[in-house]
Amino acid sequence: MRRGFRALGAWLLACSASAVSAKEIELLHWWTAGSEAAMATALREQAHAAGIPLKTSPVAGGSNAMTVLKTRFLAGQAPAVAQTDKSVRVWAEAVPLADLGPAVAVAVGQLPRAVATELQHEQRPVAVPLSVHRLNVMWSNLRVLRTHGLTVPRDWDEFHQTATLLQQRGVLPLALGSSAGQKLSLFVDVVLGRAGPEFFDKALVQADLQLLQSAQMRALLEEYRRLKSYTDAGQVSRDWAAATALLLQGRAAFQMTGDWANGEFQKAGWTAGQDYDCTPAPGHGTLHYFEFDRLIFFASGPEAQVSQRRLASLLLEPKVASQLARIKGGIPVKRDTALDGFNACALRSAADFRSGETRGQLVLALSARMGEGAYGGLRDTLSAYWASDRMSSAQAQKRLIQALLSKD
Repeated sequence: MRRGFRALGAWLLACSASAVSAKEIELLHWWTAGSEAAMATALREQAHAAGIPLKTSPVAGGSNAMTVLKTRFLAGQAPAVAQTDKSVRVWAEAVPLADLGPAVAVAVGQLPRAVATELQHEQRPVAVPLSVHRLNVMWSNLRVLRTHGLTVPRDWDEFHQTATLLQQRGVLPLALGSSAGQKLSLFVDVVLGRAGPEFFDKALVQADLQLLQSAQMRALLEEYRRLKSYTDAGQVSRDWAAATALLLQGRAAFQMTGDWANGEFQKAGWTAGQDYDCTPAPGHGTLHYFEFDRLIFFASGPEAQVSQRRLASLLLEPKVASQLARIKGGIPVKRDTALDGFNACALRSAADFRSGETRGQLVLALSARMGEGAYGGLRDTLSAYWASDRMSSAQAQKRLIQALLSKD
């Protein structure tokens, strides 16, 4: 994608200024699940209350939204703002980005370093964060566990024992959806829980060949696919929210996904610690593996820039950031934002996030740290290995090495 984007760069620079009217700016996003959509509505209402003319354009699915965004750039109809899971660097190589001004620069400078560096290009802010999302969360249906006299497993050995017992009793141990991202999250949970963050960083981010070729990596791949035996055939046709619904319906015991699921439990009226639990993935302790929602602002002309800067400043206001994070199930990015009204799951995540930097327990998601080729190759390899019972762990390991050593 990056090479194709570079070829478009000069043409996009000429056409992007006409893509947004002076009276209204548009935000393209993929927040379409229940709690996500509620957050997007609240965001639009906050903007309108502040006198910012904002139009929101939802597209179901992150990959679909990125396809729409690229298509609109090609057509000269780019939005002024878009949700993105790509690094600022990738976009900056292809399209002109807005300068959000000195006030936003000061606010961004007060954020955790791991976040702030992802929002700047050439020492100026071009994006703002929304919620921080903890990715390494195991959601447990406590009602189901109590019925069977079981407790939340603390490590992977306990998880396998509990899952086997549940399966024998006719309960689906692990709810999962179809996306490649969900498979990747499971693999990350296994690697961090079994091998730790240092191995994770050296093997997957730095592509240390010795570690990638090790027996330990092969064992991690085998344990990852072992988790498939705890899932059901319906995983191929559901999204993450439908997987969460299986817990809410009492049909499944566990789900491993980001804390956006917290919004679904809250929306259903469930109480954390009583009806469900939200512990870090097995073996993770206080480790906080995270990503954050970010909005990137594209250069759109002087009239639109006024609205862009006002919107960016608004989203960094503590009260606004707190409200949006609470609705969606995440936590505010700024450490000093009040957490009034957040439930036990969010408070646990916030405590680990705020102390994680000093303890070396804060790990930024792979999507923000890997090149597109390597990241896409890793994700595709894990999906193929999960889907094919005929692919051996040795074959998967070889493909994994090829993917991570690829050059973007």
